[in-house]
Amino acid sequence: MTEDDPATRFASTAEQYAVYRPEYDDAALDYLRERFDLDGTGRLLDLGCGTGRLGVALAPHVDAVVGVDPNGAMIDHARERARVADASNTEWLVGSDADLPDLADELDPLRLTVMGRSFHWMAQERTLDTLQEITEPGGGVALLSDTEWLARGTADWQDAVYEVVAEFLEDPPERTGPIEYDDPWAETLADHGFDTARRAFAVDREWDADGVVGYLLSLSFCSPAVLGDDRERFEEAVRDRLEGFEAPFEEDATVEVVVGQQ
Repeated sequence: MTEDDPATRFASTAEQYAVYRPEYDDAALDYLRERFDLDGTGRLLDLGCGTGRLGVALAPHVDAVVGVDPNGAMIDHARERARVADASNTEWLVGSDADLPDLADELDPLRLTVMGRSFHWMAQERTLDTLQEITEPGGGVALLSDTEWLARGTADWQDAVYEVVAEFLEDPPERTGPIEYDDPWAETLADHGFDTARRAFAVDREWDADGVVGYLLSLSFCSPAVLGDDRERFEEAVRDRLEGFEAPFEEDATVEVVVGQQ
């Protein structure tokens, strides 16, 4: 695997990813349940599932969930999340979108496939072609993304944290603020035979210093592997900078859902 492979990029982040990545907004999940008639029947695929947040959250509303991720440590955390939630109708596999054609017969038919930011790393056209073939009528695909607050947040505490990150990383992501990106995902879904829609859900979140540090370490470009011997010094620097702000640290977030329906 290369450094650009998702399993490699996130290899050292599984523990922080499992604990510190925020849960998906209830309103976004309710939208998916209503849109795709998740009434306790049907099979759901959580592709690029990470630590299983989406699959476990939706497990009570389908008959079966299959989660697939190339990172074995992430899959271990997904199994544990499912165990704690008593989501016994879930199955977790080490694999990727490249394995989807080989899994197609086993998965067919799918009510819904959910993907988070993982879709960015996939062979998108091949993935959607396969999903189009094995998704039942009325079912579909949902792509969910969350505000990346290190780059797009506007709060003073976020500015301060970014300054620390920039001190430790040679090439941090550009700090852009809340701009609209040219996101082709809806167009890509439409090109592969899906009827598309887009919804955005505003979310107010609160963070403490542990959460901020843990979230930063869950990012592929700011992972424990990337920081190496500087990790302890980095964590101390973030905490020191946050002492200048009153906790909890507030974030105005947006969860965006792009759906494609058969």
